[in-house]
Amino acid sequence: MGVIGDFLPEPFYIFLGDIKKQYAQEVKALEPFVEKKYGTQLASQSCAPSETSCLTLASTSIMDGLTFAGGISVPTDMATAVGLLYSTSPTNPYPAREIPPNKELEFFWENIRYFAPVVGFPSWSTRPTCPGLSPKETQRLNKPGGKQEACKQGPKNWATGYSKVNQYQGGTRQVPVLALAQRDPKKWGPTSNEFVVRNLIEYKKSVGFAEMAEDNTVAGGKMNRICPGKTLALMIGETFLKLFKKGEWDAVSPEGIVFGSGPTWVSDFVLKSVTTP
Repeated sequence: MGVIGDFLPEPFYIFLGDIKKQYAQEVKALEPFVEKKYGTQLASQSCAPSETSCLTLASTSIMDGLTFAGGISVPTDMATAVGLLYSTSPTNPYPAREIPPNKELEFFWENIRYFAPVVGFPSWSTRPTCPGLSPKETQRLNKPGGKQEACKQGPKNWATGYSKVNQYQGGTRQVPVLALAQRDPKKWGPTSNEFVVRNLIEYKKSVGFAEMAEDNTVAGGKMNRICPGKTLALMIGETFLKLFKKGEWDAVSPEGIVFGSGPTWVSDFVLKSVTTP
Protein backbone atom coordinates (compact mmCIF):
# COMPACT_ATOMS: atom_id res chain seq x y z
CA MET A 1 0.00 0.00 0.00
CA GLY A 2 2.92 2.32 0.73
CA VAL A 3 4.36 1.83 -2.74
CA ILE A 4 1.02 2.48 -4.44
CA GLY A 5 0.30 5.41 -2.18
CA ASP A 6 3.55 7.11 -3.13
CA PHE A 7 2.48 7.32 -6.78
CA LEU A 8 -1.22 7.94 -6.33
CA PRO A 9 -2.35 11.56 -6.36
CA GLU A 10 -3.23 12.58 -2.82
CA PRO A 11 -6.98 12.95 -3.47
CA PHE A 12 -7.11 9.21 -4.20
CA TYR A 13 -5.65 8.18 -0.82
CA ILE A 14 -9.15 7.95 0.55
CA PHE A 15 -9.73 4.86 -1.61
CA LEU A 16 -7.01 3.01 0.31
CA GLY A 17 -8.96 3.37 3.52
CA ASP A 18 -10.61 -0.07 3.49
CA ILE A 19 -7.30 -1.77 2.69
CA LYS A 20 -5.60 0.09 5.52
CA LYS A 21 -8.37 -0.81 7.96
CA GLN A 22 -8.30 -4.50 7.11
CA TYR A 23 -4.51 -4.64 7.28
CA ALA A 24 -4.51 -2.82 10.63
CA GLN A 25 -6.87 -5.45 12.02
CA GLU A 26 -4.50 -8.22 10.95
CA VAL A 27 -1.55 -6.43 12.56
CA LYS A 28 -3.53 -5.89 15.77
CA ALA A 29 -4.23 -9.60 16.00
CA LEU A 30 -0.51 -10.31 15.73
CA GLU A 31 0.57 -7.82 18.41
CA PRO A 32 0.01 -10.08 21.49
CA PHE A 33 2.40 -12.69 20.05
CA VAL A 34 5.04 -10.07 19.24
CA GLU A 35 4.68 -8.51 22.69
CA LYS A 36 5.14 -11.88 24.39
CA LYS A 37 8.34 -12.52 22.45
CA TYR A 38 9.86 -9.03 22.16
CA GLY A 39 7.84 -6.81 24.52
CA THR A 40 10.64 -6.09 27.00
CA GLN A 41 13.11 -5.26 24.24
CA LEU A 42 10.66 -3.04 22.37
CA ALA A 43 9.66 -1.15 25.50
CA SER A 44 13.19 0.26 25.77
CA GLN A 45 13.27 1.49 22.17
CA SER A 46 12.22 4.80 20.64
CA CYS A 47 10.44 4.81 17.28
CA ALA A 48 10.17 8.61 17.04
CA PRO A 49 9.11 10.54 15.08
CA SER A 50 6.48 7.95 14.24
CA GLU A 51 3.34 8.26 16.31
CA THR A 52 2.89 4.50 16.02
CA SER A 53 4.22 2.34 18.86
CA CYS A 54 7.32 0.20 18.39
CA LEU A 55 5.16 -2.85 19.08
CA THR A 56 2.83 -2.02 16.20
CA LEU A 57 5.74 -1.23 13.87
CA ALA A 58 7.44 -4.52 14.72
CA SER A 59 4.17 -6.40 14.20
CA THR A 60 3.74 -4.67 10.84
CA SER A 61 7.21 -5.75 9.76
CA ILE A 62 6.48 -9.35 10.66
CA MET A 63 3.12 -9.20 8.88
CA ASP A 64 4.81 -7.81 5.78
CA GLY A 65 7.32 -10.66 5.86
CA LEU A 66 4.65 -13.32 6.22
CA THR A 67 2.23 -11.94 3.64
CA PHE A 68 4.22 -10.02 1.03
CA ALA A 69 7.72 -11.52 1.20
CA GLY A 70 7.78 -15.12 2.39
CA GLY A 71 4.04 -15.31 1.83
CA ILE A 72 4.70 -15.01 -1.89
CA SER A 73 8.19 -16.50 -2.22
CA VAL A 74 7.58 -19.84 -0.48
CA PRO A 75 4.44 -20.74 -2.50
CA THR A 76 6.29 -19.73 -5.68
CA ASP A 77 8.91 -22.44 -5.16
CA MET A 78 6.38 -24.93 -3.86
CA ALA A 79 4.57 -24.46 -7.17
CA THR A 80 7.72 -25.00 -9.25
CA ALA A 81 8.61 -28.04 -7.14
CA VAL A 82 5.25 -29.70 -7.77
CA GLY A 83 5.27 -28.64 -11.42
CA LEU A 84 8.64 -30.34 -11.96
CA LEU A 85 7.15 -33.64 -10.77
CA TYR A 86 4.35 -33.62 -13.37
CA SER A 87 5.32 -31.47 -16.34
CA THR A 88 5.90 -33.32 -19.60
CA SER A 89 6.66 -30.06 -21.40
CA PRO A 90 10.10 -29.76 -23.03
CA THR A 91 10.53 -26.66 -20.87
CA ASN A 92 10.77 -28.84 -17.75
CA PRO A 93 14.43 -28.61 -16.64
CA TYR A 94 14.09 -31.73 -14.48
CA PRO A 95 13.00 -34.66 -16.69
CA ALA A 96 13.54 -37.18 -13.87
CA ARG A 97 10.31 -35.89 -12.30
CA GLU A 98 11.02 -37.70 -9.02
CA ILE A 99 12.53 -36.47 -5.77
CA PRO A 100 15.60 -38.54 -4.85
CA PRO A 101 14.97 -40.60 -1.68
CA ASN A 102 15.22 -38.53 1.51
CA LYS A 103 16.29 -35.45 -0.46
CA GLU A 104 13.20 -33.28 -0.03
CA LEU A 105 15.19 -30.44 1.56
CA GLU A 106 17.85 -30.51 -1.14
CA PHE A 107 15.15 -30.61 -3.82
CA PHE A 108 13.44 -27.56 -2.34
CA TRP A 109 16.80 -25.79 -2.02
CA GLU A 110 17.45 -26.37 -5.72
CA ASN A 111 14.08 -24.82 -6.52
CA ILE A 112 15.10 -21.76 -4.51
CA ARG A 113 18.41 -21.62 -6.36
CA TYR A 114 17.18 -22.30 -9.89
CA PHE A 115 13.81 -20.52 -9.63
CA ALA A 116 14.89 -17.55 -7.50
CA PRO A 117 11.69 -16.21 -5.88
CA VAL A 118 13.49 -13.02 -4.85
CA VAL A 119 15.00 -11.63 -8.04
CA GLY A 120 16.78 -8.61 -6.53
CA PHE A 121 17.86 -7.19 -3.19
CA PRO A 122 17.58 -3.38 -3.16
CA SER A 123 19.34 -0.93 -0.92
CA TRP A 124 19.86 2.82 -0.93
CA SER A 125 23.38 4.17 -1.41
CA THR A 126 21.80 7.63 -1.27
CA ARG A 127 18.56 7.91 0.68
CA PRO A 128 15.55 9.69 -0.84
CA THR A 129 15.31 13.37 0.00
CA CYS A 130 13.18 14.17 3.04
CA PRO A 131 10.24 16.51 2.33
CA GLY A 132 11.23 20.00 3.38
CA LEU A 133 14.97 19.25 3.40
CA SER A 134 17.70 19.53 0.78
CA PRO A 135 19.61 16.41 -0.38
CA LYS A 136 22.61 17.46 1.74
CA GLU A 137 20.45 18.05 4.81
CA THR A 138 18.89 14.64 4.30
CA GLN A 139 22.25 12.88 4.08
CA ARG A 140 23.34 14.51 7.34
CA LEU A 141 20.64 12.47 9.06
CA ASN A 142 22.82 9.40 8.45
CA LYS A 143 25.06 8.72 11.44
CA PRO A 144 28.16 6.55 12.03
CA GLY A 145 27.79 2.87 12.80
CA GLY A 146 24.76 2.33 10.58
CA LYS A 147 22.53 4.63 12.63
CA GLN A 148 20.27 7.26 11.10
CA GLU A 149 17.58 9.72 11.96
CA ALA A 150 14.18 9.56 10.32
CA CYS A 151 12.75 12.38 8.26
CA LYS A 152 10.80 14.82 10.40
CA GLN A 153 7.06 14.60 10.01
CA GLY A 154 5.54 17.66 8.41
CA PRO A 155 1.99 18.95 8.69
CA LYS A 156 -0.75 16.53 7.77
CA ASN A 157 -2.71 17.06 4.60
CA TRP A 158 -6.25 18.06 5.54
CA ALA A 159 -7.78 15.83 2.86
CA THR A 160 -5.75 12.66 3.45
CA GLY A 161 -4.72 12.88 7.09
CA TYR A 162 -1.13 11.98 6.15
CA SER A 163 2.10 13.95 6.19
CA LYS A 164 3.99 14.18 2.93
CA VAL A 165 6.32 11.22 2.41
CA ASN A 166 8.97 10.70 -0.26
CA GLN A 167 9.93 7.07 -0.81
CA TYR A 168 11.93 7.31 -4.02
CA GLN A 169 12.75 10.75 -5.43
CA GLY A 170 16.32 11.96 -5.03
CA GLY A 171 17.65 8.60 -3.91
CA THR A 172 20.05 6.16 -5.53
CA ARG A 173 18.78 2.59 -5.41
CA GLN A 174 21.14 -0.32 -6.01
CA VAL A 175 19.70 -3.75 -6.77
CA PRO A 176 22.09 -6.75 -6.88
CA VAL A 177 20.41 -9.38 -9.06
CA LEU A 178 20.15 -12.43 -6.81
CA ALA A 179 18.63 -14.55 -9.57
CA LEU A 180 21.85 -14.22 -11.60
CA ALA A 181 24.05 -14.82 -8.57
CA GLN A 182 22.16 -18.05 -7.88
CA ARG A 183 23.28 -19.31 -11.29
CA ASP A 184 26.81 -17.88 -11.27
CA PRO A 185 29.12 -20.56 -12.78
CA LYS A 186 32.01 -19.24 -10.68
CA LYS A 187 30.12 -20.43 -7.61
CA TRP A 188 27.93 -23.26 -8.86
CA GLY A 189 30.16 -24.79 -11.52
CA PRO A 190 29.39 -25.98 -15.06
CA THR A 191 25.86 -27.11 -14.09
CA SER A 192 24.95 -23.69 -12.71
CA ASN A 193 22.26 -23.21 -15.36
CA GLU A 194 20.83 -26.69 -14.92
CA PHE A 195 18.40 -28.05 -12.34
CA VAL A 196 20.55 -30.47 -10.36
CA VAL A 197 19.74 -31.68 -6.85
CA ARG A 198 23.04 -31.00 -5.08
CA ASN A 199 24.57 -31.98 -1.77
CA LEU A 200 23.11 -29.95 1.05
CA ILE A 201 26.46 -28.37 1.91
CA GLU A 202 26.61 -26.75 -1.54
CA TYR A 203 23.64 -24.56 -0.74
CA LYS A 204 25.77 -22.71 1.80
CA LYS A 205 26.83 -20.72 -1.27
CA SER A 206 23.29 -19.40 -1.66
CA VAL A 207 22.52 -15.69 -1.63
CA GLY A 208 18.82 -16.30 -2.23
CA PHE A 209 17.96 -15.22 1.32
CA ALA A 210 20.39 -12.28 1.17
CA GLU A 211 22.77 -14.28 3.34
CA MET A 212 25.60 -11.87 2.52
CA ALA A 213 23.71 -8.95 4.09
CA GLU A 214 24.62 -9.84 7.65
CA ASP A 215 27.17 -8.03 9.80
CA ASN A 216 26.59 -7.99 13.55
CA THR A 217 29.38 -5.44 14.04
CA VAL A 218 27.20 -2.75 12.42
CA ALA A 219 24.61 -1.26 14.78
CA GLY A 220 24.63 -4.44 16.82
CA GLY A 221 23.18 -6.39 13.91
CA LYS A 222 20.15 -4.12 13.59
CA MET A 223 21.08 -3.34 9.97
CA ASN A 224 21.16 -7.01 8.95
CA ARG A 225 19.01 -7.72 5.93
CA ILE A 226 19.30 -11.51 5.75
CA CYS A 227 15.82 -13.00 5.49
CA PRO A 228 14.59 -13.61 9.07
CA GLY A 229 12.25 -16.30 7.76
CA LYS A 230 14.92 -18.45 6.11
CA THR A 231 14.68 -21.37 8.54
CA LEU A 232 10.88 -21.26 8.52
CA ALA A 233 10.74 -21.13 4.71
CA LEU A 234 13.00 -24.15 4.34
CA MET A 235 11.07 -26.06 7.00
CA ILE A 236 7.74 -25.36 5.26
CA GLY A 237 9.08 -26.45 1.87
CA GLU A 238 10.73 -29.61 3.16
CA THR A 239 7.72 -30.65 5.25
CA PHE A 240 5.31 -30.05 2.37
CA LEU A 241 7.37 -32.21 0.01
CA LYS A 242 7.70 -34.98 2.58
CA LEU A 243 3.93 -35.07 3.06
CA PHE A 244 3.06 -34.66 -0.63
CA LYS A 245 2.38 -38.01 -2.31
CA LYS A 246 2.86 -37.75 -6.06
CA GLY A 247 0.96 -40.98 -6.70
CA GLU A 248 -2.19 -39.56 -5.12
CA TRP A 249 -2.48 -36.79 -7.72
CA ASP A 250 -2.56 -36.44 -11.50
CA ALA A 251 -1.96 -33.30 -13.53
CA VAL A 252 -4.96 -32.35 -15.65
CA SER A 253 -2.72 -31.23 -18.52
CA PRO A 254 0.90 -32.20 -17.79
CA GLU A 255 2.02 -31.00 -21.21
CA GLY A 256 0.63 -27.56 -20.36
CA ILE A 257 2.82 -27.10 -17.28
CA VAL A 258 5.28 -24.74 -18.91
CA PHE A 259 8.36 -23.22 -17.28
CA GLY A 260 9.55 -19.75 -18.22
CA SER A 261 11.14 -16.69 -16.69
CA GLY A 262 10.61 -15.21 -13.25
CA PRO A 263 9.11 -14.09 -11.06
CA THR A 264 6.38 -16.74 -11.42
CA TRP A 265 8.56 -19.26 -13.34
CA VAL A 266 5.79 -21.78 -14.06
CA SER A 267 2.36 -21.55 -15.66
CA ASP A 268 -0.82 -22.23 -13.71
CA PHE A 269 -1.78 -25.88 -13.53
CA VAL A 270 -4.39 -28.07 -11.89
CA LEU A 271 -3.99 -31.38 -10.06
CA LYS A 272 -6.82 -33.83 -9.49
CA SER A 273 -7.03 -36.51 -6.87
CA VAL A 274 -6.48 -40.04 -8.12
CA THR A 275 -9.64 -42.07 -7.53
CA THR A 276 -8.89 -45.16 -5.48
CA PRO A 277 -10.99 -48.27 -6.13
